[in-house]
Amino acid sequence: MTDKIKKALDSMGHRKMLFILGDHGSGKTPLVKKYLTEVYGANAKNHYIDVGMYVQQKIADEKLRLYERFSEEFRADAEEIFSGLVEREYKNKNLIVFDHMEFLLSEDYIGWIKILDKVTLSEKKALVVVPTEYEKGLPLRAYKKIKL
Repeated sequence: MTDKIKKALDSMGHRKMLFILGDHGSGKTPLVKKYLTEVYGANAKNHYIDVGMYVQQKIADEKLRLYERFSEEFRADAEEIFSGLVEREYKNKNLIVFDHMEFLLSEDYIGWIKILDKVTLSEKKALVVVPTEYEKGLPLRAYKKIKL
């Protein structure tokens, strides 16, 4: 199955963002981690980001109470955090896996795609792991995808 990822990435034109779609427990995360290990060996973990955990570590507890009442505040802060993450991580890397992004996917918000588009229009590549229930909220006609 990792060969499908390689073929999809190798055949991409100017948009180098690949969505890995599947139900919870379908093996999306193990698949992308296996692919990263095949490509980067011991450095594979440097190309994998658990976005949910990253954002959780960046947001203070008092902000969480604010977000419960004002969800638009969360959207703005999450975009800023994600944008900073993308900018920092792509400085020395050409491919990154973004996993556990449910917090962005569940907000019916696609600003994060615009952030990734800016870097993946160059030689940078992104693998985005997405649970099936969020598939309908994504503009998948413009990007390649692999369904598990």
